[in-house]
Amino acid sequence: MAAAWEEIRRLAADFQRAQFAEVAHRLSERNCIEIVTKLIAEKQLEVVHTLDGKEYVTPAQITKEIHDELHVCGGRVNIVDLQQVINVDLLHIENRANDIVKSEKGIQLVLGQLINESYLDQLAEEINDKLQEAGQVTISELCKAYDLPGDFLLQALSRRLGRIIHGQLDQENRGVIFTEAFVSRHRARIRGLFTAITRPTPVSSLITRYGFQEHLLYSLLEELVNAGRLKGTVVGGRQDKAVFVPDIYSRTQNNWVDSFFKQNGYLEFDALYRLGIPDPAGYIKKRYKSAQLLFLRAACVGQEIVDQVEASVEEAISSGNWIDVATLLPSSLSVEDVGILLQQVMRSLNKSSSGLVFSDTIAVSEKFLSTCADLFSDLMQQKAEKEIKNNPVNLITEEDLKQASCLENSYANKKDKKDERRKKATEGSGSVRGGGGGNAREIKIKKTKKKGRKDADSDEESQGTATGRSKKPEFPFMSQEEIEDVLKTRMQDCPEELITEIAEHLRRPLTKTYQEVVRSVFTSSTSSSGANRRQAMKDLQEEFSNLYNNIRLFEKGAKYFTDDTQTNLAKHLLKTLCTDITNLVFNFLASESMMTTENYSTITSEGRIKILGKLPEDTKGPLTKLHTSLNGKSIEDFLSCLDSAVDICGIMVKKGDKKKERQVLFQHRQALIEQLKVTEDPALVLHLTSVLLFQFSTHCMLHAPGRSVPQIINFLSGKIPEDQHLLLVKYHGLVVKQLMSQTKKTEHGDSDTKDNMEEEEGAESIRKELQEITTSIKDLVLRPRKFSGTEE
Repeated sequence: MAAAWEEIRRLAADFQRAQFAEVAHRLSERNCIEIVTKLIAEKQLEVVHTLDGKEYVTPAQITKEIHDELHVCGGRVNIVDLQQVINVDLLHIENRANDIVKSEKGIQLVLGQLINESYLDQLAEEINDKLQEAGQVTISELCKAYDLPGDFLLQALSRRLGRIIHGQLDQENRGVIFTEAFVSRHRARIRGLFTAITRPTPVSSLITRYGFQEHLLYSLLEELVNAGRLKGTVVGGRQDKAVFVPDIYSRTQNNWVDSFFKQNGYLEFDALYRLGIPDPAGYIKKRYKSAQLLFLRAACVGQEIVDQVEASVEEAISSGNWIDVATLLPSSLSVEDVGILLQQVMRSLNKSSSGLVFSDTIAVSEKFLSTCADLFSDLMQQKAEKEIKNNPVNLITEEDLKQASCLENSYANKKDKKDERRKKATEGSGSVRGGGGGNAREIKIKKTKKKGRKDADSDEESQGTATGRSKKPEFPFMSQEEIEDVLKTRMQDCPEELITEIAEHLRRPLTKTYQEVVRSVFTSSTSSSGANRRQAMKDLQEEFSNLYNNIRLFEKGAKYFTDDTQTNLAKHLLKTLCTDITNLVFNFLASESMMTTENYSTITSEGRIKILGKLPEDTKGPLTKLHTSLNGKSIEDFLSCLDSAVDICGIMVKKGDKKKERQVLFQHRQALIEQLKVTEDPALVLHLTSVLLFQFSTHCMLHAPGRSVPQIINFLSGKIPEDQHLLLVKYHGLVVKQLMSQTKKTEHGDSDTKDNMEEEEGAESIRKELQEITTSIKDLVLRPRKFSGTEE
């Protein structure tokens, strides 16, 4: 230890000598910097460079200079300003400032500024001076004045209330500080102002006009009202719509409302609004807690009015009439309110009465609606009969078929049993029924027919179920406008709006009822007695046989011609007689399937397709082929399809024998001769003469169109004398010329040109020549000469 001290003393002496001795070697500035830098790096020295780099400053010196500057600035200094004063980097200043705030409670860092308690005390004194002068200060204004955040300022001032600042903080609005004198002054102003008010006044207008502090006013006003110092109430709470209603006005208001309600039995919300009541519904509920009231959209009615309306509606419904409730109620009630009242009354009456509401204000009984519907009964019957008569094909739905089958169930059962017994007897004896001789043929209704139809019915029913049951009615009754016209003529005392809505209400039921009337009329028109049915069936078979045999005879005559002419004749026959016999078959099936036609010849191709859609599957196939064969070129194919169709239908076909054929030929020839005698049309004379000459020469009937006359004349060459044939050819040429001149005249019109005059002269000469020859042409048939020809 002694050695150590000796060493220290020796070093001190050496150091002293070195100081006083003349310097032989000095350290340069650069060496000093390197030494200090080395010491800082090894953390043996803690200093900070100044911004100019000429000095080193210790942290303690920075802290001391911050304190000094804060004191000089009065307790508030910005850190950015300290950088310029201390001349060191801002980071070192911020670090030292944070250390100061942590170590000293009286200093705070706010928005980059150091503030101490002395500054806050001084600030509180300044604010107190302003408060005593103005009576109140707001934190927001202080924030703008002193550039400090509101929360910091409110916290700092709250700690100094009652000590430095002589005032209080508003509990409702903590952003305001006021003095007791300010509150007392406001209380006196509010008390005087609201005492003088005699009618409802919006509080917001008073605040704007007299400059009251809103929250303070509501607090003091509530305090004065609760204490009984102000006679009145604040309606609407602390909102912009708040209204102060003085007691004197409330008493007058209540007296008016009570008097009006007692006299009229209702209250309008608009009237209460005009009285200054902002919430009429709430006011009424509060005022009449025990009364039974019905609240509407814009009014409130008492039980007396409800009872009056209920009694009137019940009387109208029970008497089978209608009533407009609007005539019983005050005119000030809107249509919507009247409708709500009527709906409420109808709900209370639904258990015992039945009625409907029209036009929102009219109650109508079901009995009255039934009376209106009964007005159309006669019209329905007349229209249904006219519908059945006018429509050539009236198709009835599947439900109609079922209903019609129920009406004729007994007759159908008897008929089925008779047919079955007859079939068994016929099959057992092997006889052929009918009076047509050996050539007669009967196609009977088979037992499987009804079964097939039943299956088809079930198929259609299932298909109808799959596609949906709702179908558009095939027989519309009346439009809504037509229904309105009928109601207007029968019920002239009803308002037009009621008639319109009743018409709309009745349109669907009337249409549905009309469908049933149509079905009943149809059923009654088609359900004839058994004797009539047998007579109708007999007439049908007779007509069918005549058409069938005529087609066979005409086909025989057509076979004398070549292929092209024969095809044209076949097409003409298909379009005429073949179409008629097809329509006859379809008409028969239509009547069997609850469909009807007045005249089978009026059935079109679309009508046949419509009937096909209602037929059973086993019947539809052959009938479809028959319908399609009409568009073909072969009579044989048509007759083959016709035979298949009559097998299904059960129509007896009596084929004619030789005697019958001669009869038909004679009747056909006589008919044509009678027509030839009376006609003067050259084209028709040529046509009839050619056909009759053909029948004379071949003993076959011919059914030919006008365009086939040249082929018939050509065929007659060699069958009649040469002079007669030449006369026919000449007459044919003149007829063609006359038709061509008539066509040209139609195209060119009645102009007086030279060519037209020449054409007219030519046409006149042709006409005269035709008149001269026409008698000779008729005599070829009417006064025939014996001629050699090929006759069969």
